[in-house]
Amino acid sequence: MGAAWIRITTSQVVSRLPCLFRSVVVTPNGESNKGLVTVYNGVSTSDPELYAIRAGTGESKQVTFDPPLVCDRGLYVLLGSHVDECLVQYDHQTF
Repeated sequence: MGAAWIRITTSQVVSRLPCLFRSVVVTPNGESNKGLVTVYNGVSTSDPELYAIRAGTGESKQVTFDPPLVCDRGLYVLLGSHVDECLVQYDHQTF
């Protein structure tokens, strides 16, 4: 299966299956706000934190992982208080 982009509008499980986390785009919800998205290797915030992506005041930030990050327990995305949505690129893999 090829990599797919998904639009996240609430903190949620992106994948319950092992996957590769390839890229994320974070945009704060206002010109005077900073954005924060935290990604977990698993299906909740109780699982290991993989990465925290911070966008500057009123700026979008894209982070691409090459090679992609292995999420052998699934993929959960937590949106911070000033982020209404983000884009996540991932694909399912057999490990």
